[in-house]
Formats: sequence, structure tokens, C-alpha cells
Amino acid sequence: MIDTHAHINSKCLKDVRQEIMKVKDLEYLDKVINVGLDEETSIDALANTGLCDKFYAAIGVHPLYEGNIENILKIAEASALSNRIVAIGETGLDDSEDLKPQIRKFIESIELANMLHLPIIIHANNTNDLVLKILKGHPAHYGFVFHCFQPDLFSLESILKRDGYISVGRPITKENAKKSLEVVRNVPIDNLLIELDYPFMSGIPEDDGKKVFNRIKEIRKMDYSHLEESLDKNAKRLFYKLKN
Repeated sequence: MIDTHAHINSKCLKDVRQEIMKVKDLEYLDKVINVGLDEETSIDALANTGLCDKFYAAIGVHPLYEGNIENILKIAEASALSNRIVAIGETGLDDSEDLKPQIRKFIESIELANMLHLPIIIHANNTNDLVLKILKGHPAHYGFVFHCFQPDLFSLESILKRDGYISVGRPITKENAKKSLEVVRNVPIDNLLIELDYPFMSGIPEDDGKKVFNRIKEIRKMDYSHLEESLDKNAKRLFYKLKN
């Protein structure tokens, strides 16, 4: 399994090095993309790629976090590990705070990703339509994924028209996840990714990873090896700097 969205660089983790050792020992987990929320966690995500071969980094500024996109570029340019950066993010829009500064930061992030020839990882909280409107005027030339996709079949159709991806995680394992399950049934398998968003949306990665994978397997009626191959291929197609 390739976990396309994690935060094993988070300040809320008591012992990041201990978490890294856990990942090293997980046989089912082949690769992990650690995602930056601001300048500090982006630096940490990148540094951690030197501690574990399974780790890759996405660097960026979350819509609800403070940070300067120019400094994200400086982080990429200054690091000897820049070849381990596979995406810009997470970036996007969140309606829980003023959207105006977020929109500017989102557009700057798209421009940075295009300049670095990288895809973007999108956080969209009740903002799918506005994010898609911005992407229409400011295309992400190297692809994008709506991480932890908020279930909306209309938005899904628009995402697919732009050759975008969605990723799903622990929410699809809940009993009341009817809309999420409908999305998993309808999304083309070539546009689907899997994530755990640890530690924010997942408590025990090994258990939760298997539950999410098996839920997709059950819904799509696919055998284990076919689903694993499809999801891994999708991740490597979007995040093309992931090593085989």
C-alpha cells in the first residue's frame, strides 16, 4: 500500500522518531507521503525522508495555517533531499475561516507547483465548487488530488473532467458513510487513491489501513492483488517522482 497522505511530521505526535521506526517495520506499507502544513512541518517532512526510505514529502501551507509560499520555494531549492519532494500541499480552501487570503495562497501554490513540475494536494472543506472554479482559471498542469474527498458526485464529475484524483480514508469505514461509499462505487478505479491522514483521522495506521483497503475491495468487488496494483499505479502516475 502507498499511503498518499500522512503527517508523521506533526507537532501533536509525542515521538516522531518512534513513529518512523513503526513505519519501517510495517510490511504492508510500501511508501508514505508526509504532507506539510506550514514551513516548519514542510521542512520536517523533507528531513524525515532522509530517515526512512519509505518516506516522501509534500511541502506547502495549509489554508488554515500561516506561511509564505516564497519560503516554500526556498525550502525546495535549499534542500539536498529535494528529489524526495513529490507534491505541493496541502493547499486549498476551508470555509471555517476568511477565504480571501486563502484564495491568494492557493493560487500561489498552484503557480509554484507548475514551476516545479509537481502535482498539488488539495484540502477542500465545504469548498469543492470554489476550488474547481479556481482550478479552471489556474490549472494545475501536473495534476491534483482532493485529499479526504468530501462526498459529492457533482464535484466528482467535474474533477474527473479535469483528469483529477480523489483519495479516501478512514471515513469510508464508518457505518453511516453512505455518500462516501457511493463515491467509491462511482469513481473510475484509475482516479482513486488511498490515505490515512495519520494522526488526524487515523489512530492505528496498520489496523485502519487494512480496514480502508478492505472496504474499497468489498465495494468494488476486486481481488486483493488487482486493487493493490491499481491503487499503487495511480499513486505513481500522479506522484511521478515516487520510486518504483
